[in-house]
Amino acid sequence: MTGFGKYWLGNRTAPVVASSALGLLLLCSATGCEAVFGQADQTSTAPSDDVKESDDEAPVDDESSTVDEEADDSTTTDVEATVRSPDELLEDIRESLAETRNKKRPKGRIIRETWQAAQEQYVAAGVLACAEMAEHEEATNEQLREAWKSKAVLLYRAAEYGWPEFDDRLHRTVEQLKQTPFIEEAEYADGLLLVHRCFERKMPVHKVVEKLTQHAQEFPGGDTCAKLFVAYAKKLEERGLKSSARLCCQAAIWTLHDHPELDAIRHQLSVLDAKANIARNWVAASAAVQLKPDDAVQRELDMQVAQIRGSLPIRVDSATTLTDVSAGSHSINYRYTVTITAQQMEYQKATIQQKVTQLARSVSATRMILAKGVSLNYSYHATDGTQLLFFSVTK
Repeated sequence: MTGFGKYWLGNRTAPVVASSALGLLLLCSATGCEAVFGQADQTSTAPSDDVKESDDEAPVDDESSTVDEEADDSTTTDVEATVRSPDELLEDIRESLAETRNKKRPKGRIIRETWQAAQEQYVAAGVLACAEMAEHEEATNEQLREAWKSKAVLLYRAAEYGWPEFDDRLHRTVEQLKQTPFIEEAEYADGLLLVHRCFERKMPVHKVVEKLTQHAQEFPGGDTCAKLFVAYAKKLEERGLKSSARLCCQAAIWTLHDHPELDAIRHQLSVLDAKANIARNWVAASAAVQLKPDDAVQRELDMQVAQIRGSLPIRVDSATTLTDVSAGSHSINYRYTVTITAQQMEYQKATIQQKVTQLARSVSATRMILAKGVSLNYSYHATDGTQLLFFSVTK
């Protein structure tokens, strides 16, 4: 299945910075809604497909030979095409899944070309069988569920190989699935598409987090929501982006506040915090290592945010209230509660993000903060806690 920040603050005297920061932070955050009224690979942590492999599937070439024979006979008489039973279609689908399970390409040009041709044939045969199943009058709901999910998996694997057009075909299949009663399969397929397009690509972290949030909002309480957040946080940690990994976990906690698997997010965040504490203790214990400037910056940032928290909640306008401010790792997190609907937010979220970003980057003191790498993260929530909008402002 398929890479969704950086955060520092300048050294200044505590009293001056604390007083000016209070005004600056509130200034760049005081834009209310009313004011501007807006990825399967076996190595991936997205949900894997559990598919039984059939021991006696028919070779793919049998189908092509049958078609040739019918084509020859059609010159003298009209021959009705053979309609395969749902069980026969499932055999072909499961065979295609089994044969395309291994993503590793063999070495050697000739062997690799032969292998790819076989993979393409199995994908084509499996997708065709899935399409036939979707139109079959005798197919049960369970058979249809398996066919839809299998089609998404096959298209995802082909897209991961980098074969042309399969990215778009996977996207179209996801949209088609969303129109069916098979919500779990639609959620699973949407997760595959998200992983394929976001996890391995050099996409900004806040963009990936926004797409993860959209996925969670579209399928509230779904099995993939928390897993995808955890998977992406681990991916960021592997790349050495620990601050971004913490941001991802914090965004997940804001979004999945009532999710049954939220403990997995909290556990991942605690692991990141524990590693950060170990690193800080190691630096402090080493006499040869001086205190890094960004460590002092973090302490100053924590102090400034603590002063602002004492003034909360802050009414921004009749529709918006600043209910929480917290200091992350070289970041400031703003949480708003708004009295508008999700539909209203959908219409205005682009305008909100543009205006807040422009304001934060135009004020000289705030611009200096951003220039040091501090990330300003904005989260807008409905009165029931549902997250309606999340975005970050960086330099």
